[in-house]
Amino acid sequence: MTRIQQTDCNQQTGTLCSTPIVRGLSRRTAMTQFATLAALGGVLPLRAKAETGPLREMAAEDWPAVQAAARKEGIISLYHNLRPQGIEQLLAAFHTANPGIRTEQMRLGSAPLIERFSTEFNAGRNLADVMLTFPDDALFAGVDKNGWAAEWAPPELAAYPPSVNHGNTMFAVHTSRNVIIWNKQRVKPVDAPTEWSDLWDPKWKGKVAMDPPWRSIAVQGLVALWAKNGIPDAAQKLKANDVRFFEGSAGVFQAVLRGDALVGTLADLPVEPGLEDGAPIGFVYPKSGTATNDGYVMVSAKAPHPNAGKVFVDWLLSAAGQAVLQEQGGLPVTRPGVPPLKFLPPTAALSNAVDSLTIGSGPERNKTIEVWRQTFGIR
Repeated sequence: MTRIQQTDCNQQTGTLCSTPIVRGLSRRTAMTQFATLAALGGVLPLRAKAETGPLREMAAEDWPAVQAAARKEGIISLYHNLRPQGIEQLLAAFHTANPGIRTEQMRLGSAPLIERFSTEFNAGRNLADVMLTFPDDALFAGVDKNGWAAEWAPPELAAYPPSVNHGNTMFAVHTSRNVIIWNKQRVKPVDAPTEWSDLWDPKWKGKVAMDPPWRSIAVQGLVALWAKNGIPDAAQKLKANDVRFFEGSAGVFQAVLRGDALVGTLADLPVEPGLEDGAPIGFVYPKSGTATNDGYVMVSAKAPHPNAGKVFVDWLLSAAGQAVLQEQGGLPVTRPGVPPLKFLPPTAALSNAVDSLTIGSGPERNKTIEVWRQTFGIR
């Protein structure tokens, strides 16, 4: 049996974690918010107009009344898969802007998170107010056919292009890209990988780290891209090269940083913050292409605290919220005008960046995941 190394205290149990509301913002977070507001002219939109065109026009909500109701509810429960090192700073920033609302949060991989939400929703055991994750067919079906998400128009949505808005139910807030990394202290520049095929080069046998595709929707997109590009047997190639699995992108990043592995592939969530902290990590987005994934946020249609959930989502869409999300989440955000990442390139600059939702159907992905499970002996 293949062992998967754990990195998060609550990923196996999926228990809710309360976030201390007195935790202060880091100086870097505060300066990032200030810089973003300055770049946008220091003025935030006060109210949003309802989306028009193909979307059903939404009646404007009484936003002060929503905010008052949110303070009365006093708490939100957030389901997410943001990087574990950044979530508390993000929630601390939200609490600074909304001191009357406490937060609880649960982090799981994208696929098990969606499965858990589905199970709870269908059982009438609704614990989540807000879910922030990378979508798959199950999430879109749940939202579009089974009414998982509240339908509304956040005030801050006026600042965005229509493409981020999925039917007034889910809103794209940031984008992950699959990347290859290596430990610069242990890998010479001449030996550094440049393409996906380098991951099954025998010289890296037993030294390659990745997040397993049965756990991560981002990795599923990458595997689908490999198949599209003529590499349908990546599972067999990586097994022959003794690939090592770690929990999440953070787990892969830490494994390479420690030297447990020398190279790895991951969604690029932890790379920007790691480089900001001086980690000796090299990275490359292969020229043959990479899979991208938009992360969406939604308020549950059966949220125990729906108004607090709406206030959180609207804050996350604001200039200040997007600045903190980009800094602490490590991914480029979707709000126009937010300054770019310091180390990682924008998605538009990548060669052959492909939206993973356009590669392969749900049944095809399920079949691929089963092949990977069988190849590695995972039941």
